[in-house]
Amino acid sequence: MGGNSLKKILLLVLSLLSISLFGFINGESQSQLAKVDQLKGEQQQTDEIAEGIVTQLVKDFGNNLQKVSLLAQKELVKKSMEEHYRDFVSSTILAKWINDPLNAPGRLTSSPWPDRIEILSVKKLAEDAYEVKGEIIEISSTEQLKDDIAAKRPITLLVKNINNRWLITDVTLGANVETN
Repeated sequence: MGGNSLKKILLLVLSLLSISLFGFINGESQSQLAKVDQLKGEQQQTDEIAEGIVTQLVKDFGNNLQKVSLLAQKELVKKSMEEHYRDFVSSTILAKWINDPLNAPGRLTSSPWPDRIEILSVKKLAEDAYEVKGEIIEISSTEQLKDDIAAKRPITLLVKNINNRWLITDVTLGANVETN
């Protein structure tokens, strides 16, 4: 065989090797891409589950607001908050509200009273944190009969996963807006 023939054979062998190697790498890349897609799908499911838990936590918290009279005697307020809020909020925010109940969500008057929290948006801030914006819906016996609303109060809640438990860690309340 001449030098040129040997070079051609070597080039052909190298070409075949590179095609095989590229195919192997490309196959590995496709396999890796499939794994990435699978992980993205699993993460999306995890995010949807977490968002569902956070949403339910805020709704359940909202359903307890009417059970806490903020103008009661200090010991009654403390007992009521501990009983009705401890499953939903961090110990830090609970202590803050017990010391300053007028800046906590809850029942200020006999009528209207907070009925629920309507969620307007849920935004993921981090793997373990969500921001929930909503409105505290207040009703009286009149609105209750008509399925109407007496007032709305904006509320923003920060919900974090603390020791594998979702809890409200911060709340910002807006001013009441009467609807009638």
